[in-house]
Amino acid sequence: MTTQVCQELGFAKSMYSEVSGKAWAPATIAIHTELGDGFNELRRAVNGHVIPRGAAPREEEIVRNGRAIAVDYANAFRDTYRPLFELSRPHGYLAVPIVAAGQVRAILHADRHHIDIQTSDLGVLGVVGQMCAVVAEQEILRSTIVSRNRRIRDEVIAFNTALDELEQTELSLAEAGIPDIDESGAGGTRARLTPREYEVLTLVARGTSTAGIARHLAVSEETVKSHLQRIYRKLDVASRSEAAAAFRDRIDLHETKGHRR
Repeated sequence: MTTQVCQELGFAKSMYSEVSGKAWAPATIAIHTELGDGFNELRRAVNGHVIPRGAAPREEEIVRNGRAIAVDYANAFRDTYRPLFELSRPHGYLAVPIVAAGQVRAILHADRHHIDIQTSDLGVLGVVGQMCAVVAEQEILRSTIVSRNRRIRDEVIAFNTALDELEQTELSLAEAGIPDIDESGAGGTRARLTPREYEVLTLVARGTSTAGIARHLAVSEETVKSHLQRIYRKLDVASRSEAAAAFRDRIDLHETKGHRR
């Protein structure tokens, strides 16, 4: 970007500084080829180091209020960062903030070296700053979307994992508040249902169809059928009606016992 400012807009020097909070740090600089190799020390000085607080009042004001400035030659030696300014030696300079998401993210400097800065120069560099701000806004938005998508994906994975673990956790009807359908169970094995199987059985007992159960649980009908087959096997029954009858019988028996107590 700084190279384009020099080559395409005709500025002698252009510097890009990164802003973090209230601090700013010159990161890159471009120098027009017409100036030759007389600014190697300036190139080395623009190295990403943070400028100490109070050393550059003009730029600190830009970071605070987000307004561009044009400094003429008569005022160029006041309130500037002298180490860089003395290496650059311009006849005035421009400084434009790059604002994204309501914050100053960077500062773009430019000068014409031995030629005084013109009023129109500020407008030109301001357009460049606005273009940079659009790019910065897009990057912030992209980063935000990526971060949120990653967080949502992790939450979905964790939720699905929890559901899988819950479905695999066996729960006796007694633990669910309902006595086992067969206290001894077929072959001496107590009937133990997973929470999802218990939910399916409850819906079956209510007369809900396979399609209705699938819609209620937001699963496929094939998944419901698989649950039903496991329920039949655990309860030693052969059909929906037998499973529903066994479930209702034990509910009634449980309630009767409760009243007797």
